[in-house]
Amino acid sequence: METGVLEALAGGAEAEPFITHHNVLDTNFYLRISLELQLKKLIAGGFEKIFEIGRVFRNEGIDREHLQDFTFMEFYWAYHNYEDLTNLLERMYKGIVKKTIGTLVTTWQGKKINWGKSAAAGLCDAL
Repeated sequence: METGVLEALAGGAEAEPFITHHNVLDTNFYLRISLELQLKKLIAGGFEKIFEIGRVFRNEGIDREHLQDFTFMEFYWAYHNYEDLTNLLERMYKGIVKKTIGTLVTTWQGKKINWGKSAAAGLCDAL
């Protein structure tokens, strides 16, 4: 689903929003800081599984890890728990890595990453 970038009320996260002005409507709008609220409205409206890959805008600090605008993916799946969502994400990331790189074992900054491990195994290795 592609939802709107302009919002009449800022919401969905605690970041500071950017404000813009719509000349024809003579109204101020906020650039969205999250995809959450509009997607949850769609779930409440009857969509059982929904996602969006879209731009979000946050009017706050900037450094190597924080930009004012970035692409974000968010999804919701009615009648499922966090384990179902974790399994979906795990399959998705493994599929993306395999199709992009051709293998599930990569190296980054001298460290080997095995994308083929299960999420639970990866968590145990990190501890």
